[in-house]
Parts: sequence; C-alpha cells; structure tokens
Amino acid sequence: MIKIKKIICLVICIGLIGTQAFGFSNSYNEFDIKNNIEKTYGINIIIPEGADNSEFIDILEKNIKKFPDNIIKEITDYYLSKGIATNVVLDKTEIIKDLFTLSIIDESSVNIYIKTLEGSLYSESYYASEQVMIHNFSHFISDYIHEIYNFDKLKDEFNKLNEDFEYGTWSEKHFKVFVNRQSATSFEDDIAHLIWYAEANPSILRNINGGDNAIIHEKLKLLAEEFSKIFNSITANTKLWFDAIPQTPQCWAKDTIAEMKNKSLIPEEFNGLYEAYINREDFYKLILNMLYIKIGENELNKYFNLVDYEEHVALDPVNGEVFVTDGMDYTTYYKFLANSNNSLYQAYQMGILNADSFDEPEGYMTRLEIAKLLAYIANEMGMNISEFEIVNYNDIEQVAENEKPYIYIAADKGFIKGDGLNFKPFDYCTYQEAYIILYRFYNSL
Repeated sequence: MIKIKKIICLVICIGLIGTQAFGFSNSYNEFDIKNNIEKTYGINIIIPEGADNSEFIDILEKNIKKFPDNIIKEITDYYLSKGIATNVVLDKTEIIKDLFTLSIIDESSVNIYIKTLEGSLYSESYYASEQVMIHNFSHFISDYIHEIYNFDKLKDEFNKLNEDFEYGTWSEKHFKVFVNRQSATSFEDDIAHLIWYAEANPSILRNINGGDNAIIHEKLKLLAEEFSKIFNSITANTKLWFDAIPQTPQCWAKDTIAEMKNKSLIPEEFNGLYEAYINREDFYKLILNMLYIKIGENELNKYFNLVDYEEHVALDPVNGEVFVTDGMDYTTYYKFLANSNNSLYQAYQMGILNADSFDEPEGYMTRLEIAKLLAYIANEMGMNISEFEIVNYNDIEQVAENEKPYIYIAADKGFIKGDGLNFKPFDYCTYQEAYIILYRFYNSL
C-alpha cells in the first residue's frame, strides 16, 4: 500500500459527483418518456385526444419499473410473436369499482385499462392511482403465466398452505392465508394479488404477522421460485420480493444493528429489512436521517448551504395576477414528489443527487455508488480526504480511472471494506450491509 496525495485527481472526481456519480440518464420530456416506455417494454400507450397525460406518464413510468427486471418485455414479446399487440389504455371513470378493470385480450391485442378518477380540486383534473396501475399489471402478469405455465404443483402447495380455507369462501380468519378478500376468490386471483402487494405494498406484507413469518410469506417464497423458472431475466441474484418477507440480521451484523436502533439510526419503517438489496430511495432516507441525528438540522443546513424559503407576494405584470411565491424550485420539487417524497428533494438541495439524471429510485445501490456518495458528504463536512492509501484490489481495473479514488477513500477511511482481495464495486448492497457502512461513516464524522 502506498500513501500519496491525489488532490488534483480528487478535485476532478468531486467535480463530477453531480453528473457521473449516480450515472443515470433521463430527459424529463413527456413525449420522450412515452416513447422510451413503449420501446423498453414493448407496449403501446393510448391516451385520448386532448387529455393531459403528464401525470399519467410520470406515474406509469415510476410503477412499471417496480416490476422485477424485464418481465413485462418478456410478456409483450411473447404476445407480439403471436401477432398480438399490448396496449396500455388511459380512460376516465366516475365509478370507483371501474378502476380495477382487468386486461382484455382478443385475437389482435391485449388491452390493459388504466382508469382515472376525476380530481377533487379541478373539474378538468384527473389522477391515476399507483395502486390501480400495479394491480392491473399484476393481473396482466398473472394471466400470462397461467397461459404459458403449468401451475398444478404450485396450486397443490397453495392448497396445503390454505389449510381448511377454500377458494370461493370467506371469513375474517381467511386473513391468515390471503392478502385480501378478493385474493380468496380463486387460485389465479391469489397469485395476482400476491404480486400486487409484493410490488406495491411490501411493508404491509412484511409486517402482516407482526414481523414474524406467516403462511402468506411461504406462498410468496414459492411464487418467487416459480418466477425464476418462468422468466429468463430473473436470476438467482435478483432477490425477488425479499423486501416483502420478514428477515433477521445475520450474526455478524446483529449487534451493530441493535446499537443503531437504540440510537434511532434505523427508522422503524426498515424493520425486517436485512437481506434484500437496498434501493436508492431508502439509502437516501437513511443517510439523511443519520446526518440529522449526528449534527442536527442547523449544522446540516450550514454544511450544505440549505436555505429556508420565505413566502412573499409577487406580481405577474403580463397576466395582471398577484400570487404568493417562496423562491422554491417547484418544477424539480414536484418531479421528486412524483417519484417518492420530500427526502429526495432535500438530497437534491444538498448536492448529493442530480435532479436531471435521477431516474430510478427503485434501483439498487452498488458499493461504488455508496463510496462516491460518502466521499462527497465527507468532503463537504470538512473531512480530509485528499490523503489516502492505494489498495491494489484484484478487481480495481473494472472501475474507470477517475472513479478509483472513491474506492481508495472509502477503504482508507474504513467506510467500506473490501471482501478479501476484491472490492466488488458493482455488487449491490443489502440493507444490513448498508446499515454497517453507514454506522462506520457515522462514527467517523
């Protein structure tokens, strides 16, 4: 190991943190997004003429990405090989039960209807429900796998797990084995609703039995195994639906995680999340929570030049209108809200998130991405990161030259330790690995 100063190289790298560090690419243009969704997933998006599609496109893009890997494209390719087009049709309704209209298939097309309800504020405003979108796509997937795959063995396993609760019947005790009343209607509905809840409401499934394993979790594990056989894009490393199944930390992480929970460094919403891969949105929530606890809101604002926006009255001389403004960048703010919540906007304000390039909050964090993020925050908070030891990991050449200093810094400061002779820069981090990394970072500040 050689201890050297890499100030010039480091300055270049830190300067790139806003553009290369999180390496996503996206042009936030509705027409481009629509075309990209259609090309990526093999679907045709049909929107009534004159309808405002901006909110629909935003929500569709967010939710279609929640489904694992590229299974939607595998399904649409299958239908296309038979001359059947897959259409996502936006439509309006004033009847709540019509929201859950299932896909309709004929000789030439499969139509997935996304119904929108009239908004409560403006008569011309309609909104599309995230739950409805994921519900309808889940049935689309369920219909496909029942068409091309023999589920007799899985059905027998489900019937055993259902104990004395038969499909087509209902009582309050059915919640032991079904996620809701509709899922008890049939085996097909059971599958579709497991997919729906696993994608849209993983925390509900994870805590359905107070954090302990339940029959529903056993069903989900069996279904995940079948999915890995059905879809080529799902691999053994996908960790399919792990975030919907209660987990316990491994021995090497158990004591540290207990300490972190005592210090409120791991919010309750993360209970039961250990072996699943951590997504970007959750990592930002954890790092922000950690910084607030470590240095407090006032100090955090000072380090990252965060400002409070004060409302004031302004005049629009063109339209002759008086309005209240607070100077906030609402275009960016609402873009992040469309994806998630206020934590992403705050990360953007701090400079640890590039608004123009942020595209996949559901995507997983790699070890290299975490190293970049922590190096940037450490530098902003006054830590001396200009001196570091070069560690000759066997896999360091997999990384671009201008990204290597991030790995050296993370290893030298002890944030992220290599696995023997390798750093594994492009491996995803599990939640428990992320907790340990963040605790080391917390203690170094």
